[in-house]
Amino acid sequence: MCSAGNERRDSQRHAAGVTLLELLVVITILSLISGLVLPRIGPWLDNWRLRSAAERILQTVRYARTRALFEQHFYVVEILPEKNLVRVLQPNSAFVRESALPEGIRVHTDEKEGASGAPEVIRFILPPSGEVEEKHLWLRNEQGQTIKIHLDFLVGSPGVETAGQGS
Repeated sequence: MCSAGNERRDSQRHAAGVTLLELLVVITILSLISGLVLPRIGPWLDNWRLRSAAERILQTVRYARTRALFEQHFYVVEILPEKNLVRVLQPNSAFVRESALPEGIRVHTDEKEGASGAPEVIRFILPPSGEVEEKHLWLRNEQGQTIKIHLDFLVGSPGVETAGQGS
């Protein structure tokens, strides 16, 4: 009777393990799947970064306009393309709020980026009245994908539009 109990333990021990061959087959299948999927994720991730940068700029402008309206002070939104930085300033105050844009995103004020490149600083002045003139910004990633930011508070909320492939 003791030998019957020992055989049962031995069979359970063998059934619980994974063979090296099974492990290699699973690793090979996962490698093939990742090899097919990863190249398709790259462009999607670049476009997501571009759209995220545009949304971050829009949120910053909305935030500064809201503060200008409620606090009845002027606010300035500065975009520094060389440093990939967006900041909100309150003149005559120490208030500064900064946020970084993703690397590889270029900001410019013309649909076709000029020979001189992006300006040193792009400024939006937000008065206490909330009246902001209509403006456009273009963001371009390293792959040439372009997004247009349309700032127009008179007609409605500012928005982001996909402008397509750049040159």
